[in-house]
Amino acid sequence: MIIVTGSIKLESVEEFESARQALMNRAQRSRADAGCIDYAFSENLEDPTEIRLTEKWENAELLQAHLEILDEEFNAVMATAKISTANIVSNEAGENRGLMQR
Repeated sequence: MIIVTGSIKLESVEEFESARQALMNRAQRSRADAGCIDYAFSENLEDPTEIRLTEKWENAELLQAHLEILDEEFNAVMATAKISTANIVSNEAGENRGLMQR
């Protein structure tokens, strides 16, 4: 399994609000892509200008196929958003170990 995590820090809450709908649309479309186990954007509770990203993919090939799908709405927002910093990485995960379950 491939796990993608990261953060995108925008210059203001207004920038975050401008990007919100495109991020929700991107997540909904991405969840339908082959190999997607989970895909979520979230807001950092301590910093409302920071977007968190968490994705899980069956394998690297399906993640790469996802990355090659054109998403004009998301790309347009990311191209014009006032981003202070961005850091997104992927890691290959081995075995899962449950830490909490109810």
